[in-house]
Amino acid sequence: MNGRQEASETQPRGSRLWRGLRHPFTRRVLTYLVSIIVLLALWQLTSGVVHAIKGRALLPGPFQAFSELIRSIAEIQHHFWVSAGRLVLAMLIALGLGYPLGLLVGHERRLDQFVSPMIYITYPIPQVAFILFLFLVFGIGNAVKVAIVAVALFFQLLVSARGAAKNISQEYITSVLSAGATRRQVYWHVLLPATLPDILTSLRVSVGLGMAFLYIAETSAALGSGLGRFVKGSMYRPALASAGIVAMAALGLLLYLLIDVLERLACRWKYTQQRPR
Repeated sequence: MNGRQEASETQPRGSRLWRGLRHPFTRRVLTYLVSIIVLLALWQLTSGVVHAIKGRALLPGPFQAFSELIRSIAEIQHHFWVSAGRLVLAMLIALGLGYPLGLLVGHERRLDQFVSPMIYITYPIPQVAFILFLFLVFGIGNAVKVAIVAVALFFQLLVSARGAAKNISQEYITSVLSAGATRRQVYWHVLLPATLPDILTSLRVSVGLGMAFLYIAETSAALGSGLGRFVKGSMYRPALASAGIVAMAALGLLLYLLIDVLERLACRWKYTQQRPR
């Protein structure tokens, strides 16, 4: 009897464990853990190959980088939060300006005919070309570093919002207008919910672009703080520079996950059919 009781008790626990592993959040966490392990293994392999070819440890391995990260955690933490503040502020500025303007251009036909040619002309221009102009306008302080990132992300979000607004079926808008909705209500109840998933996806993708331009902005000035400046100042100490790069990767991953959580909260209808059975 005791054996049967133990077997019957073990089976529900196993089934509960299996259901827990099948949960979307658990599977997502496991996927990230496996990806991190694979990337660390590739990093270590690349470090070994470079050492074998060059005969010197030019590329530190993950153990050296994380050891240096722990050793210099206080200094890196300061630069981390400085860069995080700049990147988040730039993303909010780009979102606050690019998203509404993109909706207007994509929905208002006359405005689209006037503004779209300007977008087609300015969007292909590398945003790096605006850096000198921004330095002249904002100086070399914190404002120019935020402005450089905001300009780069503004065009991406503007184009994404315009495209998402133009892809909305006119039947939805006509049905809402026929029900007596005002233009403001059309934007609030149709355009905004319909385009929000695309915009958040574009914002998530723009995290990598923002990190790249943040590095350029922080290393363009002779003085200052931030992870980009920290990495550039540690070039003659490869392990310390690698620790700064790891911190930049952690910042990008954190923002990516925060946007993902925001999308799940703001666009719940996208995930109603994905709940585990």
